Amino acid sequence: MKKVIILLTLFVLLAYPVHGQFENAKRADIKAVAVTSGENPVGVVINISVIVTPGDGKVFVSTTPYTEIDMQGSAQLAALTACDLLGLDFTKYDFFYIIEAEAPIVGGPSAGGVMTVATVAALKGLQIRNDVFMTGMIYPDGFIGPVGGLKYKLEAAAANGGKIFLIPHGQRITYVEEQKVRRVGIINVVTTEYKKIDLVEYGKTLGVKVYEVNTLNDALKFFTGYEIKKPKGKFSPGEYSDILKMLAEEMKSSIEPLRKQVSSEEADKLIKKAEEYYREGKYYAATSTYFQAKILLRYEIYKKNIVTAQQYDNEADSIKREIQSLKSYLGSEKIGVNSLQVIAAAQERVAEAENLLEKSKTASSDDEALHYLAYAKERVESAKVWLSILPYLKNDYEISNEALKKRAEFYITQASSIMIYASSLHGNEDLLNDGYESLETAKRMLSEGFYAGAAVMAINSITDSSLAIEVNYGSIDDKVQGAKEAANTAIYEAEQVLFPVLPAAYYEYAESLDNKYAKLMYFKLSERLAKLLTNMANAGSERELQHAEFNPYNYYTPEKKSRIEQIIEAPGFEGVLSIAAIAFVALTVRKRKG
Repeated sequence: MKKVIILLTLFVLLAYPVHGQFENAKRADIKAVAVTSGENPVGVVINISVIVTPGDGKVFVSTTPYTEIDMQGSAQLAALTACDLLGLDFTKYDFFYIIEAEAPIVGGPSAGGVMTVATVAALKGLQIRNDVFMTGMIYPDGFIGPVGGLKYKLEAAAANGGKIFLIPHGQRITYVEEQKVRRVGIINVVTTEYKKIDLVEYGKTLGVKVYEVNTLNDALKFFTGYEIKKPKGKFSPGEYSDILKMLAEEMKSSIEPLRKQVSSEEADKLIKKAEEYYREGKYYAATSTYFQAKILLRYEIYKKNIVTAQQYDNEADSIKREIQSLKSYLGSEKIGVNSLQVIAAAQERVAEAENLLEKSKTASSDDEALHYLAYAKERVESAKVWLSILPYLKNDYEISNEALKKRAEFYITQASSIMIYASSLHGNEDLLNDGYESLETAKRMLSEGFYAGAAVMAINSITDSSLAIEVNYGSIDDKVQGAKEAANTAIYEAEQVLFPVLPAAYYEYAESLDNKYAKLMYFKLSERLAKLLTNMANAGSERELQHAEFNPYNYYTPEKKSRIEQIIEAPGFEGVLSIAAIAFVALTVRKRKG
C-alpha cells in the first residue's frame, strides 16, 4: 500500500507543468527497446522520460506495467554515471524516471545505456533523435556492457521508425533458439536448433543500420550529435615508482624472518621472480609476488609448528585480535582524497582476512585449514604494508563520511544489479562466485562503517560480474587494449586532483601479467578505481560538450566478426546462454595481489 501511495504521489507531481511543480527542471524523452516476458518473446518499444531538478541526490522510478527485474538500480546508476561523466555533483540534483511499455517486459540493466544518454541530454539540454535506438548495460565507468534479446529488439526498432540501432561492442553475432516439431508416428518430437544471425546484415534487410558502440560517449554522438570532451594526455607510471618501491621493500623485508624458519622451493622461485620485477622497476608486481611467496612460507611454518587443536586455536585467536586492532584503527582514521585509496586497500585486505579466517575454521581438512590460516595472516600483514605509506601522501583534505557512504551504497546497488543480470545470462560460474563473495563482503563492510573499503570491494564485484559475461564476446586482444587505454586516461584525469597510487599500482601489475584475462581484469580495476577517486575528490570542473564531427549514416562498423560466437536468445527469456565455457585461468590472480 505504501508503494502505491508513493507512485500515485509521483504521478501527481509529474502531472503538473514543469514551470509549476518543478522549478528549473530539465526533461528529456527517449525511446528504448525491450523484450516481452513469457514463452514467446517479441521486441517492444518503451518510452523513457527523465526529469532532473535541483535536489539532494534522490532517484525516483515509475514503471508501467511491471518489469521482471527492478529498474531502480539501473536508474540510480544512470543518474550517477551521467553526473560523473559530466563532472557534476550528483547530490545537487533529483532524478525522476518514467518508464512506460505496452506489455510486461524483462527490465533491468539492459536499459541502462539508454537511460544514461537521456540523463546526460536532460542535464545539458540536448535534443535526442527519434530514429536512433539502443540497447546495452551501463557500467559506472561509462562503458557499455552486453545484453540479450538483440534480434527481437532490432525488429522492434525497425517496426517503429528506427534507422540506426546501437548494440554493445562485440555482439554483432547472435544466435536465436528455434524449436522444430516433427511427427513420428502419433507423437510430436520437438528438437532445438540454433540459428546464427549477423545483426548488421539482418539490419540491412529491415532498413536499419546496426553499429557496435563501446562507451556512452560513442552512443551520445548518435543520439545528440554531441560528445563529452575527453581530457588529453597520458599518465607516466614512473611518477609512482618511489612510493611503489617502498611497498616492495617493505614486503621484501618482512619475508626474511620467514625464510630463516623454513625453506620452500616454490617460494624461492617466486622470490627470484619478484627480484627480477624489482630490478626492472615493476615494483607492485614485485610486491604481489613477494606476497605470494610469503603465503607459502607461512604455510610451511604452520605445518611445522601447529600440530594440535589448541595450537591452531591460539594462532587463529591471535590473527583475530590483529584484525580487530586494525579495524579499530581504520574505523577511527579520517579519510582524505589521497588517503582514501590506502585506507580502502587496507580495509579491503582486513575484510578478506576475516573471510579467510572463517574459511580456515570450516575447512574440510587440516591441510586446507592451515593454508587458509596462512593466507589470512599474510592478508593482515599486507594491510599493514599498505598503511606504511600513509605518511607519504601529501596535500590531503577530508572527505565527508556521508558522501563516501552514499558512493559505496550506489556501487553496492550496481554490483547487486549486475550480479543478477550476469547470472541470468549464464556468465562464468567461478567469476560469479567471486563477485558474489566480494558483494557480500562489501555489504558487511558498509554495515560496519568501512565505506572506503566497501566501495572498492563493490568495484571488485562489479568487475567480476561484468567479466563473467563480457569474456564471452569479442576479441580479448581488443578488450585488453581498450581497457588499457581507458585506464591510462582515467589515471591521467585523476592526477589532476590527487595522487592515484593504487590505480597506478594495478595498472603496472596488469602490464606485468602474461595472461590476457588477468590483464583485462586489472586494467578494468585500475580504471574504475581511478574514476572513484576522481569523483570522490569532487574537484574536477564540469566537462564541456563538443560537436561530434561525423556522419552517423557513414559510421564505419568493422567487418571483422567476434572471435567467440556463442550467444543464444532463448524463447521466453531475454537472456543469453553460453554454448561453450570460457577457460578463465586468471580466476585466482586478483586474490594474490599484495
